[in-house]
Amino acid sequence: MSVLDLFISASITVLSLGLFILSILGYLKRKNTKMIFVSLVFLVFLVKGIILSLGVFSSEIIVLNSSFNPWIFDLVVLVLLYVTSLKG
Repeated sequence: MSVLDLFISASITVLSLGLFILSILGYLKRKNTKMIFVSLVFLVFLVKGIILSLGVFSSEIIVLNSSFNPWIFDLVVLVLLYVTSLKG
């Protein structure tokens, strides 16, 4: 993995954490149930970023990364966004 890939991965992870925190605070302020689903979307992105980032630094997680399919997280994100749009 190149330095640029590592930087982008770390940036996405940090941004996901920040947006997750902001969406939780938004839910606590407004009590809008849509914000729960939006928070879950950012949480899924955060977990995906953490797993992929840990795979860069740990040789033990390479085994996990070889069987790990990040597209599953993307599917969960799409389903959560769909549910959020239906909550209208």
